[in-house]
Amino acid sequence: MADTNKQTPQDEAAKNKYGANITADLCRFIVDAKYEMLPASHIEKLKDLIVDHIGIAAGAAAGADSSEPFLQAVRALHGGEGTGRSTVYTKGKTFLPQWAGFLNAAYSHSFDFDDTHAASILHPGATAIPAALAQAELSRSDGKAFLLAVAVGYEITTRLGRGLNYGGYTRGFHNTATAGIFGATAAIAKLRGFSVSQLADALGLALSRAGGSMQFLANGSWNKRLHPGFAVHDAFVAATLAEAGVAGAAEPVEGRYGLLHAFSATGTAEGLAEGLGTEEWVFAATAMKPFPSCRMTHAAIEAVASVAAAAVRGKENGNKEKEIDGFTVELSPGCFPIVAAEIPNKLQPQTVVDAQFSIYYQVAVAWLYGSGIGWAMYEKLGDAEVLALCRRVTAVATDDVRDLEARVTFRFTDGTTVTEGVVYPLGEDEHPFYREQVHAKFMGVTSACYSAATQGEILDTVNRIDEIDVEELLQIL
Repeated sequence: MADTNKQTPQDEAAKNKYGANITADLCRFIVDAKYEMLPASHIEKLKDLIVDHIGIAAGAAAGADSSEPFLQAVRALHGGEGTGRSTVYTKGKTFLPQWAGFLNAAYSHSFDFDDTHAASILHPGATAIPAALAQAELSRSDGKAFLLAVAVGYEITTRLGRGLNYGGYTRGFHNTATAGIFGATAAIAKLRGFSVSQLADALGLALSRAGGSMQFLANGSWNKRLHPGFAVHDAFVAATLAEAGVAGAAEPVEGRYGLLHAFSATGTAEGLAEGLGTEEWVFAATAMKPFPSCRMTHAAIEAVASVAAAAVRGKENGNKEKEIDGFTVELSPGCFPIVAAEIPNKLQPQTVVDAQFSIYYQVAVAWLYGSGIGWAMYEKLGDAEVLALCRRVTAVATDDVRDLEARVTFRFTDGTTVTEGVVYPLGEDEHPFYREQVHAKFMGVTSACYSAATQGEILDTVNRIDEIDVEELLQIL
């Protein structure tokens, strides 16, 4: 019988490529992390991220087309109402924690309006916050413990996502899900007070539940909305199994069949643990979205809306209006296959998810209606004028644009052209989305589910979260 424990040259090469102690370093960081390690600016950023998350998730719970089917399925799996005590936004406190986390996470991703982290190419808040909130409610945690758990969840997710990079998408996986389950598990384990060995087991078990396929792009399905939900639900399963003494796989991050190797074509551990335990918190670069579409479309939306607004101003000032003939959008090679592949449901979107991941649709809507119409952009699905303009958009992959950058060349019927580029879309550190904008977005997306008084109470309570118990917030939600 072959010795399955014998090290092969491939094993040694994998260890050399990904590092020998990454999982151990991450586990020690999670256990040792203290609230005092968070700079004041990061605490304020966490409060904005939490407000943003609650707004999007509660708004989607009340208004997304997929939300009621998700709820009905959970009720069927759950065994009926009243079997738990955990909170789902706008739906009450009758859920088991893993299902509360599942729904809140799925709702937070349903509008594709949730925060993003450019370097890791994922949505960290969709898993970190619902996991930490459900466990904080279960543990009756105070606000500082909750904030620290959220920070840890974000940090693990974004660092692992950075290690996966675009190679995760090349291999067909969704970084939000594959890295997100590790961040969610870390947040839960932090609030439960796990030891390093318990954490190692929990992450080892989480590896076998990591998943999230990009095949949803084929038909604009709801799979993507569910990815964070699956990750948070299974993080509770992994953490609970580890707490009961179940052994998890060793080296789940850097091992031969670990996250970086199995879930990415170009995964690397380089810099993954660098700066852990210091004031270098990678998650602080997380951006909040101004538009409910794939982040990879945002720079183009801004560029197109800017030129469109200038054209309108010119007409109002008596200048002859130019007629648009077409657009050429230059994107990075990493973004191109996700939002610009020349396939029917991107060129002529049929569903909301199709449109969210179509540079053609987003450019057409931005030209005709500007960038400020929010979710109403998806009321234009099937609009003949929008679909006709989609046909005038050409997209190309260009090596000399940055990951989230877009450069748009506008061709007019008089033969003239204009080129407009946006390097850093609104929300990045270089182009900030300020607190008043975060709050305005929150008020807009929750107007259908919370009264003005409740909206104000939520904002005030999140602002004081480091001074109170988490239960005070949950009572309002």
